[in-house]
Amino acid sequence: MRAILALGFRGETNAGDALVECALRHPGDVVEGLAVVGALTRLGEAGRDAIARLAARHPAHAVREAARWALKAPPIQEATDA
Repeated sequence: MRAILALGFRGETNAGDALVECALRHPGDVVEGLAVVGALTRLGEAGRDAIARLAARHPAHAVREAARWALKAPPIQEATDA
């Protein structure tokens, strides 16, 4: 779980595939699946394809719905220290 959150906060744009695989490897862990969706939303455009795959393929209804909502939401704007 820490790795999922860290990848999202770090904005690791190449982590999308690994995050999707993680969510699909543990389909019964809905909390983990939701964390993956959250991490992917922080990746901006790089995470959208991965989110779409979860929306289409994840066995848990809650994760699929969270992914669908994430696809409809505007991108997260990171706060900047100016």
